[in-house]
Amino acid sequence: MATNPTQPVCNHRALEVTTLLLGSTVVGLLAGVVLVALGMAPLTAIGSGAAAFVSAFTLGLSAISYIKKQS
Repeated sequence: MATNPTQPVCNHRALEVTTLLLGSTVVGLLAGVVLVALGMAPLTAIGSGAAAFVSAFTLGLSAISYIKKQS
């Protein structure tokens, strides 16, 4: 029985993006809650939480791309 010398490569891009999306959501929510607890206006805290979400997601995608490129 012959064996296949090439191993199949798994691409878990959807899992990586989903995990990153959930982690960024947690970062954004925590930023909003902390800013409201510190006395910031709710609408401003929501905007800051959204900015934290976008920043975390962008930074995470950049990190994943960099790591994938290295391997």
